[in-house]
Amino acid sequence: MKSVVGEAGWEEGTVSGWNDCSSGRGNAAQFSLTAIRKHSLPAAPDNVTRDVAEALRSEVGLSGVPVQHDDTLRPPRTVVSYPNGYNGGTAADGFGLEFQSGVDFASLLIWGHCVPGEVPDLGTPLNPRPTDLP
Repeated sequence: MKSVVGEAGWEEGTVSGWNDCSSGRGNAAQFSLTAIRKHSLPAAPDNVTRDVAEALRSEVGLSGVPVQHDDTLRPPRTVVSYPNGYNGGTAADGFGLEFQSGVDFASLLIWGHCVPGEVPDLGTPLNPRPTDLP
């Protein structure tokens, strides 16, 4: 997203963390990320969001991401959302992505896959190396 929208201005609006999620089979965890950038865009919101949709297709492999509009928000926003379109929900395992752009505004929301296990403690590596290797 930074390559399309711009590098500067994301740091102050970025929050991430682990949450409990429903796996249907016990404890499960999901990582989420929210990034908000309140700076001017390099082009009109429709163009920026179209370029983000193309980057998601070509660089990440997420095809079929429609560019949509939400005129209920002020100012109106141009949106792409995967996998089910804007306000269409996430995949069955909780995975989803949403990008919005408007006048001097861009946001990215990512919900990771819901995976079995406990929510990791802050600062805990996800794949710790075994300490008893020879």
